[in-house]
Amino acid sequence: MKEVHSQLVDVVLLTQENGSTMLCRAGEEAVKRAWGTWPIVKAEFTGEKQLLQWIEDDPQYDPVPSTHM
Repeated sequence: MKEVHSQLVDVVLLTQENGSTMLCRAGEEAVKRAWGTWPIVKAEFTGEKQLLQWIEDDPQYDPVPSTHM
């Protein structure tokens, strides 16, 4: 059985050099990646929280292939 992981993260508003903005809802590491990828000049917490949930790959889990098409 696979375990579902959850993490509550802050939503961050990122502002680029040209003034355009985007929301980052994937945690601190995602903000750091965006900062290295886009010309970000400012990051502000919006006060919102986002619940992230994920399932890690389990090599022992081998689902039965579906016969539905």
